[in-house]
Amino acid sequence: MLKYFRNSLILTSILYTLLGLVLIIAPGKTLRLTCTLIGVVTVWYGLSKIIACRKYGMTEEGQPFDLSLGVVLLALGLLLLISPQFIVSIIPVALGIYILVDSVSAIKRAQDMKALGFDKWWASLLAALALAAFGVVIILNPFGAVETLIAFVGAGFVFDGVSTLINTVISDRIYKGR
Repeated sequence: MLKYFRNSLILTSILYTLLGLVLIIAPGKTLRLTCTLIGVVTVWYGLSKIIACRKYGMTEEGQPFDLSLGVVLLALGLLLLISPQFIVSIIPVALGIYILVDSVSAIKRAQDMKALGFDKWWASLLAALALAAFGVVIILNPFGAVETLIAFVGAGFVFDGVSTLINTVISDRIYKGR
């Protein structure tokens, strides 16, 4: 079970990082493509959460939240794939909320690292709080220009992907060391 979650987090982290880089490099040209990519990634991540909860049950503390998150992500991903024109108008706020919700999972992982006795768990907590700040800034949109906002969203996805990947690798090493 842990291997499945680890692999899911690693693949999602890589996809987030790649998506973020695309948004940074070409924010104006990739908005419609972005809807499709985010939709696919979000559907995949939502389905992986739902499948994991169904396959392994909801015996752990955070898993009822994971099931709810999976359902929300699946619905959001399908909406992105079905109606990209509508979504383009609300995508910044939706992504901000998504990143903010994802930061809650990152905070939970930081708490788990603390419970496992990881000395530098606070670094993961700081990264999670920075991710939450990214989400809030995206929701408030102080940029005005859509392209600038999309590039900032891309930076948020890169940060999310890299920090989740680092936390997953560190957590895996801690777990294997016990």
